Formats: sequence, structure tokens, C-alpha cells
Amino acid sequence: MKKDFSSKILNNIVLVGIVLTVLALLITPLGITAIFKSQLGITESNIPIVISIGIYICAIPYVVSLILLKKICKFIAIKEPFSMNIPIYLKKISICAFSEILIFNAVQIGLYYFFDIYLYAISIIPAIIVSFVCLAIGFLSIVLGKLFEMAIEIKDENDKTI
Repeated sequence: MKKDFSSKILNNIVLVGIVLTVLALLITPLGITAIFKSQLGITESNIPIVISIGIYICAIPYVVSLILLKKICKFIAIKEPFSMNIPIYLKKISICAFSEILIFNAVQIGLYYFFDIYLYAISIIPAIIVSFVCLAIGFLSIVLGKLFEMAIEIKDENDKTI
């Protein structure tokens, strides 16, 4: 099938997001180590490694969601917006968003507990923002998945009557 210009742009935007995420995750340990050594003067500690591991753990649901979004974009690009896989992918994205709330806050609590890294507003505000954003994305994905299921059912009924 022929791809139109907007679906190519959509695919490219999601692909750029995936590539930038992978590059950021590859650079993270080096950047954190450099910050801890140069600006904070911490050289004999494993805090940068632990923080990098925490970032990688938090990135897992995000990267999975981006891959699922890429699969949804593929269906749009091949002009199959009423595929039954789209609601399934949207439900998986909502699971990833809800799990990100738990994972992010667990990693933050672990850092507070083991390393006494508790910087009040610097640590509380991101926890609140990430939690609310993930909650909104999760509920949005659930609602869109249900909406797609209903639209597919209506389309199937219309296809059968014609």
C-alpha cells in the first residue's frame, strides 16, 4: 500500500524518539560519573553506578512503550487503523505507564534509603510530576484502547451489513 507524507513523518518522529532515547541511555553512565567526580568531588563511591542502574530500570517501560507506539504507527502507515492489534498495544502502553509510576518511585525511595540522597524539592517534585504524567498516559491509553475496540466493532457491523 502507498504511504502518505504524514504517516512517514509520524514514523520518523517515533524512530527519532527511540534513537535519542537509546543514545541518552548509552551516555548516561559517563555523564553521571563526570558530574559526580568533577562538580561534587565524589570519587570513591558507587553512587554513579547505582544511579545509572536506577535510570536503566526506569527506562525499561518507557522504551517498551516507544516500541509499541512504533508498531501502532506502522498500522497507521499501511492504512489499517482498525486493526485489532491497536487496542492490545494501547493496553500494553497503559500497563507500562502504570508500572513506570511504581518503578520510578521505588527507585527513588531506594536511593533515599541507601544513600541518603534526599534533596526535598529536587526529589519530590519529579516524583509528583512523573507520577501524574504516567497516570494520565495510562488512563488515556486505556480509554483510547476501549474507544478503538468500540470503533472496530462498529466497523465490523457496518462491513457485514453492506
